[in-house]
Parts: sequence; structure tokens; C-alpha cells
Amino acid sequence: MTFRFRRGRKQDDVIVDRVTGAFNRRQLDAYVAQGIDTSDQPTATLMIDVDDFSVYNGKKGVASGDRVLERVSWVIMATVRTTDVVYRHGPSSFCVLLPATSDDDALAVADRIRGNVQQMPLLAESRVTVSVGVATGSGRDLATTIERADAALAAGGRSGPNQVFAEDSMTSSRPAPRPATSQDSGLTPSPVLSRPTPQMPPPQSSTEAISPPPSTPFAPPSV
Repeated sequence: MTFRFRRGRKQDDVIVDRVTGAFNRRQLDAYVAQGIDTSDQPTATLMIDVDDFSVYNGKKGVASGDRVLERVSWVIMATVRTTDVVYRHGPSSFCVLLPATSDDDALAVADRIRGNVQQMPLLAESRVTVSVGVATGSGRDLATTIERADAALAAGGRSGPNQVFAEDSMTSSRPAPRPATSQDSGLTPSPVLSRPTPQMPPPQSSTEAISPPPSTPFAPPSV
């Protein structure tokens, strides 16, 4: 059975977070319990946290904080593939599951998300950034992989915001992701990655075929 993520819909409070449009923590817990069959390919987990989120809630009000979360969620969902799944994990954090994804590809996607958030005009004006923890592991043991990604984020966060942090056990030939600079512009979609089609337990039945990642940059939602 294949699964196509419903980008941005906010119509089912049982499984969808009303603020962000991402799946909610209850749905994540259900996926963790079921596991993901990716034919023994690794599943990557990204733990994404909005840096200094208390600033937006404390000084600009809850409504502004909600708008920041919604826009960050839009960027995440527009950057990942339709076969990847985005959840709101905590008050200021998201969890993204990337089935059948290597260490290199996971780090590349994490850095694209980080850079795209920083460069999105509606977020850049408020200097919103995110930090990302990355780990890979078996799709049948998601709980452990999520814990390791969260630990990588917590340990790396002491060195400053707007960075990608990989757990020590990850093997990658890719250079460490760098913070975006003033020369960077535009939002970068995920590359087309060659990998097996994952079999994911969907929240609702679907017969839609899995689609490739977007080939054009993400257009942010209007305000």
C-alpha cells in the first residue's frame, strides 16, 4: 500500500495538527508502534526545532508564534518528498520520517530544510531559523531512531542555532552542512533520489501512486 502525504490540509483534528497542518503527535505515536516496512533499507529521522521559539510567543504573542509554526511547516512539507511524513512533535518542534534514506541523503534534506526556512521571505523578516538533529536506523524501531535524532539535536544545540547535527554513528562522505550566507537565495527542493518505494502504513487508505519530489522551488503561502 502506498501513501501520498496531504500537504497543508487541516480538516481532521484526530490526526492533523490544527496549527501547522502536519500530522499530530498521536499519529506519530501510532506510526512508531506499527513501524515502517522499507525492505531492510534505513529510515532517517529529522528532529527539527524552531530556534528561540519563546521569543515569538513571549514577545509577539501566541498568534504570531502560531504563524511562525505554520510557515515553518509549509517549508518542511514543500522540501521533502511526498513519501516522507511530517509530524508536529512538540510546542516548537517537528519530526520528519524519511523511509529508505541513506545518511548522505538525510543530511542533504536536513540542510535544505534549514536553508529554506532561513530564506523564506515571510520568515526571514523575523529572522526565524531552525536546527535539525539527524539519525538513521531500522524502520521497525522508529522509537530508538527518534530518540537518537533528538539527542543529536540537544547535544549540538549548545553550539548555536541554525545548524544541522548528525549523531556520531552516522557515516557520510558529505561535508558538514554550513549555515546559509547572504549570497544564498531562493528555496531549494529536495533532489530526485534513487531508492526503493517504501511501504508505509497510511493514516487513511489511498490508492494514489507515489510522486517524485517537486522539480521547482517552493512558492510560500500568501498571507
